[in-house]
Amino acid sequence: MVDLIEAIRVAVAPDATPEARVAGATACRAILTALEATPGEPMTAAPVAPPTPVTAIVGALRGVPPDQLLDLAIAKLRSMLPADAKIEPITPLKFIHVPVPQRG
Repeated sequence: MVDLIEAIRVAVAPDATPEARVAGATACRAILTALEATPGEPMTAAPVAPPTPVTAIVGALRGVPPDQLLDLAIAKLRSMLPADAKIEPITPLKFIHVPVPQRG
């Protein structure tokens, strides 16, 4: 029981890893199963699918603002470029408004 409580304590820390959060959630489910069990009957929990790596990533990024996600993506893409790569400045897109005469 002490191990389960310790896993939950580590999982709720602000700097907890996704793996620690998964372990904490599993510990919470185990404690909940024990609390809901009827005395004299075997403890059975509802089957829980293990989280996939994608699920862990989405869970970790769930509260991140979209502009920060874009900054992270840009930084990752730039890190994949060779060290001597030159990034040309991007010129803004310009639209020319051409008035269309109306028939009247």
